[in-house]
Amino acid sequence: MHRPLHVYVHVPFCARKCPYCHFYNIGHDDGREAVFVDALAREIDDWRRRGEFDGAELATLYWGGGTPSILSEPGFSRLAEMCLGVAQTANEFEWTIELNPADAKPDKLASYRAHGANRLSIGAQSFDVERLTFLERGHSGGESRTAVLEAAQAGFDNVSIDLMFNLAVTGRRRAWATDLASAFELPITHLSLYGLTVDPATAFGVRDRAGARLTLSGRAYAAEYRAACRVARRAGFEHYEISSFAQPGRHAAHNSAYWSGRPYLGLGPSAHSFDGERRWANDSSLTAWAEALATGADRHAFVERLDPSQRALETLYLGLRTADGVEVDHPLLQPAGARRVVEELMSDGLCDRSRDRVACTERGFLVYDSILERLIAVTRSPGPTPVVTALN
Repeated sequence: MHRPLHVYVHVPFCARKCPYCHFYNIGHDDGREAVFVDALAREIDDWRRRGEFDGAELATLYWGGGTPSILSEPGFSRLAEMCLGVAQTANEFEWTIELNPADAKPDKLASYRAHGANRLSIGAQSFDVERLTFLERGHSGGESRTAVLEAAQAGFDNVSIDLMFNLAVTGRRRAWATDLASAFELPITHLSLYGLTVDPATAFGVRDRAGARLTLSGRAYAAEYRAACRVARRAGFEHYEISSFAQPGRHAAHNSAYWSGRPYLGLGPSAHSFDGERRWANDSSLTAWAEALATGADRHAFVERLDPSQRALETLYLGLRTADGVEVDHPLLQPAGARRVVEELMSDGLCDRSRDRVACTERGFLVYDSILERLIAVTRSPGPTPVVTALN
């Protein structure tokens, strides 16, 4: 029996920095791309020497960023060869590439298919010109539609798109309904939903501190979220994770590995990894990460080992993000106080119990943070609430 291997590659390049984005990314040119690809080869070789790939089977490969589709054809081909060379692929192997709509050219998509990529995640965000302008996206709604159609034409039968809601765009009250309708008119199999949050370290954070209104009220946020759930349900999509909807059998296998607490390996600057006991992240600097790999220095921003109580807390945190929820006999649900909270949540329609599992309802997903806080408060578990990064 081979050990399943889930690999995430952070491609740190973008044509421009979106004002809401807090992920590590930098501008792209041939020199930076060469540094990145050469360093990634060293990182893979380092893991190979450590035996990371021994007895493994590549179950999922996810290229995120940044903008993986910005890579040149030679850079893409070399990176693909290196990643696919770490281990034999599983029968149900899933390889996802994040794609900027403007990059969806037939020759690029054909190359992706020829190398074995079988899933695309297209960063549409919106189809509305005013909302795209608000988000400072460098593509149009028409380009997003074309990207999905070109992907289907190239042979991709598993395509996800991202949509963003909770945008305070004046005079566009119907735009969210139009975005949802536009999305489900296309041959997509998956929708990732993102409610805009303002990170202090972003350009939106600066505007927020200056008094700009960027997000909606709590009631409007809830209305847009519930509208997305209704439209997705009518389209036959399953709401399998707090912000993820998919046709039956089309759940994102890579992201599902995160939510189920399975080990994963992150490659590239700022990429996160987890081996079942330890979590670590690479340096969030292309130069520092590449130099460390070239000289044998430590390339990690941090390494932490989770004790049993922290691990239990993380499995609770992750499990409640999903429609499957957590087992009734989860250790943090055993104290009398936790059992009482679960009963209250079920009485309020925020959680549901099916056989031996407890899960959030759709209403519960809307107040997920408060549910988690209530449960943590009565478990008296040490340590901060874990935050999972590198999930896209």
